[in-house]
Amino acid sequence: MDLFYAHVEDRTVPLAETVEALAGCVQDGRVGTLGASNHATWRLAEARQHAAARALPGFCAVQQRHTYLRPRPEPAAGLQRETDEELLDYAAAHPDLTLLGYSPLMEGAYTRPDKPLPERYDHPGTVVRSRVLAEVAAECGATANQVVLAWLMGGPVPVVPVLGVSSVAQLDECLAALDLALDPYQRARLDTA
Repeated sequence: MDLFYAHVEDRTVPLAETVEALAGCVQDGRVGTLGASNHATWRLAEARQHAAARALPGFCAVQQRHTYLRPRPEPAAGLQRETDEELLDYAAAHPDLTLLGYSPLMEGAYTRPDKPLPERYDHPGTVVRSRVLAEVAAECGATANQVVLAWLMGGPVPVVPVLGVSSVAQLDECLAALDLALDPYQRARLDTA
């Protein structure tokens, strides 16, 4: 297995025990690389520090929910975590850590009227960001989905989007985002909206 994720941390198990058990999977060749998903940034940092202090393989990737629209500021209910400024700052300071974003296109909510925004993203701040997203997409001759993906991949901390598609047309649309370069003015407008 190339990449093994620890999804949703079990805080009833000591962190050292988890880190050492996962490192053992890499050391014995069952796993190539370790990743974490839906972990708090401070716990990710502690796990990586524990592994480094013992010269063990540690987490090299982190996967959190990440998209262009921002969620409401209150904590999310449930197990999923959004990428936040703390994680982006941590990833920027640790270039050996790959950041992956799941649900970047919010199951079609950017482009399909029959797919409403998830409730956490349906708030007044979304209106402005959605308008700027539409403007930049029109300027680029691209879809909103393509702009979201280009924005994620081309940021100061590049994010690898984790995509789910159900047709070749959707795959082609997503792949076209690889060729979309946002100019600094467009990126600034998207970032500050």
